[in-house]
Amino acid sequence: MNRLPASLCLAAVLGVALMRCGDEPSAPAETPKLRPRPAGAAAAAAADAGTQPSTPYLYAYNPLGKRDPFRSFLVEAKLEESSATCNEPLCQWDVEQLALVAVVSGEANPVAMLEDPNQVGHIIRRNTRVGRQGGKVTQVLRDCVVVTEYWTGPDGKSNPNPIKVCVKKDRRGDMPVDLFDPQKRWQ
Repeated sequence: MNRLPASLCLAAVLGVALMRCGDEPSAPAETPKLRPRPAGAAAAAAADAGTQPSTPYLYAYNPLGKRDPFRSFLVEAKLEESSATCNEPLCQWDVEQLALVAVVSGEANPVAMLEDPNQVGHIIRRNTRVGRQGGKVTQVLRDCVVVTEYWTGPDGKSNPNPIKVCVKKDRRGDMPVDLFDPQKRWQ
C-alpha cells in the first residue's frame, strides 16, 4: 500500500522534470538602462494625446543631504537647541556688548580678559564660549579677539560668522589740539 503513493509521487516529479528539460534556457536578466527623454515635440504630442511615452523612466532616490522622514522634526529641533545652549557667564550678553580689556599674548596659549556690561572681568582662552549665539573664541591676537558664531542657512549648511572684539583706545590721548594755541588743549 505504501508503494503506490510513493510511485505516484516519483512519477509526478519525473514528469515535471521532463517538461522543464524541453524549455530553452532563459536569457540572463538585463539591468534596466536609463533611456533619454523623448524630444520636446514628441513629449508634447504624447502629453496632448493623453498617452504615456513609450520609454519608461527609472527613478533612483538619493537620501544624501535629506532628513530622515521617519524621525520627528521636534526631536531634531530639541537636539540642536540643547547643543547650542551655553551655560557660561559670558553667554548672557551679545558679543557686541562685551569689551576687550587686556590680552596676554606672549604664551603658547594666549589669555585675554573681556568685560561685561556690569564691569565684571572674565578670563578667556581659545574655545571659550562667548555670546548669546553660542560663539567660540577662535583666535586671541595681540590686541583683538576673534569670536566665531555659526548660523544655519536655508540650505542646511552651517556658515561661520567671525566677529572681532578689539581693545578700545584710551580717549585721553586723542584730545584735539587748538590750532591757534598748540599749548592749550580742549577742556
